[in-house]
Amino acid sequence: MCGGEQRRQSLGTRELAEAIRAAEALRREEGPRLIEEAGSCEAELENYIEAKREAGVSRNTLSSRRYVLRSFVAHCGAATPRGITVAMVRAFHDAHAEHHAHTAAAYVNLIRWWLDWLIENGRLMRNVAKEFKLPKLTPRKRRQFMTAAQVRTLLDACMDADLKFAIFCGAHAGLRKGEVIEARAAWFDLDAKLLHVQTTETFTPKDRDNRTVPLTDEFCAFLAERGIGGGFVFRPQVAHGKSKYRADFQKSFNALLERCGLGEFTFHDLRRTFASLLVSRGVSIYKVSKWLGDEVQVVEGTYGHLIPQDDEVNASWR
Repeated sequence: MCGGEQRRQSLGTRELAEAIRAAEALRREEGPRLIEEAGSCEAELENYIEAKREAGVSRNTLSSRRYVLRSFVAHCGAATPRGITVAMVRAFHDAHAEHHAHTAAAYVNLIRWWLDWLIENGRLMRNVAKEFKLPKLTPRKRRQFMTAAQVRTLLDACMDADLKFAIFCGAHAGLRKGEVIEARAAWFDLDAKLLHVQTTETFTPKDRDNRTVPLTDEFCAFLAERGIGGGFVFRPQVAHGKSKYRADFQKSFNALLERCGLGEFTFHDLRRTFASLLVSRGVSIYKVSKWLGDEVQVVEGTYGHLIPQDDEVNASWR
């Protein structure tokens, strides 16, 4: 096994031809079992995920880590973590850096954390991912958010009821993409005009805490007309599979952005729009942070510059 522990075993013969046949049979019949005993990449990945689950890491975070690490294992082809090389890490990074350099760097960090855990638990001697030097990245551009008019443009142009639901969730309630896809009918109380983001058997909020968001009149009217059913609200006919998301709307949302001339935005910018519009109209940062499920300091640091001009600054000159 490439990178695996070496073991010696008699082939029971002194004849070279017989020894070759016996060795091949041993590899074919015993190889899978020996790889498992030696700690295959897949097995060690699941050990890591389980350990982090017991440590209290949220289900969504673990799902993302598993998805990335499984992709890396499939990409590199190493049988065990000992077989992972710097070149494999570099190749995985470069494959993703073509699309988004910051995402590629984040993926390498996830690999580093996994290999660090293996070292801490005596399963590995060396973290080759740390030997790969990440390229220097240009600073991310300033976080974007839309105007109310741009959101209305998207909603007016959207003919897909499920996609329109996703846009309302992001811009009118500040939901993240994963929360939109996992949203259940039981989360919505249209009489009280409230949305309760709650833990389910397939979903845990990012902050590991349920939260309640007041629904806008416009969002309530849309939901009442569309209906919310009794299970998943977004594409309820789609069940969970092996993919990170039960269902997805990324391609159709990107296409809608392009049609509306808003191709520079992302879906997460709708969540930022929800917060920025509220703060800019004088809504308490404390309230906005509760509705977003973020710390007050995070919301203040991100949106504090949007707080309306306070006329009290003139008090001492009157």
